[in-house]
Amino acid sequence: MEITELKNQIQTKQLQTFYIFSGVEWKVQRLYLEQMSKVSGKELKYIDSITDIYGKLKSSSLLARSYIYVVRDDKEIMQNEKLQAQLETMLKNNVLVLILTIVDKRLKFYKQYKDTIIEFEPLKPMVLKKYIQKEVSLTDNNCEKLMEVCEYDYGRCLLEIDKIKQFDHEATNSAFEHLLKAGIIYQPPKDAIFDFIDAVLDRKVNLAFNLYQQCLAVGEATMVMISVLYTNARAVLQVQSCRGGDVAKVTGLTGWQIMNAKKHLKVFKDSELVNILDICQRCQQGIVTGTIEEEFVMGYILTNIF
Repeated sequence: MEITELKNQIQTKQLQTFYIFSGVEWKVQRLYLEQMSKVSGKELKYIDSITDIYGKLKSSSLLARSYIYVVRDDKEIMQNEKLQAQLETMLKNNVLVLILTIVDKRLKFYKQYKDTIIEFEPLKPMVLKKYIQKEVSLTDNNCEKLMEVCEYDYGRCLLEIDKIKQFDHEATNSAFEHLLKAGIIYQPPKDAIFDFIDAVLDRKVNLAFNLYQQCLAVGEATMVMISVLYTNARAVLQVQSCRGGDVAKVTGLTGWQIMNAKKHLKVFKDSELVNILDICQRCQQGIVTGTIEEEFVMGYILTNIF
């Protein structure tokens, strides 16, 4: 099921009996659950398993108080075919929402209910940015930095916004910068891969090779290194070759991506950046088709770049 269909059901107050929510955006899921509760007049009730309410549902009448039951990763529902067959009849006026952390597409359950699954994908950066700036007044750069450190997770962004407001609800930008620097706003550990890519795009040969060895030591995947190099080199090329006034509008890059790209301008010529992109693409294809030994690829790329 598409999320737009769920929106329509909420707007028309025509909820179905059984839903399956999946995806990482738990906060957005919760917002939809609250809306479902509001329009239906049914209280949200979180349960550990369908077995917690099985007897009650079987014995209750149509006139009994109804709920929106929410259960996470309930194996009983997913494995008991007899229960599945009784589910809609058994629920009567109630609604059941099953939240799945991971959808196992190998299960018979998935094949039967795949059209019932609503995937809550991460919000697109521009949409997430609008939501954040409704909650707290941050500059574009600070907002994009918050999204980055929260790995574009809306729920995590809200938790960090609460810290900002509690620290200083007026000077929110300086509060954010202070909390970030002090480590009170959590930043995921920065992998050596990003320092490695910066060294490559700054043409710091010795540093690049040293950081490459660090990437190997922590088991960084070759395809990931190639992909990150390609993405960042392309951003530098887009910003460097842009002749328009509004770089973000012309390139489609976010302010944060543009700011990062600007650190590496004029180090490589446009033609050299195009060559980096070409080498990355050829090597990725070579790994996939088996024509290039993966263990030698990054050494080959670095040698050709420098």
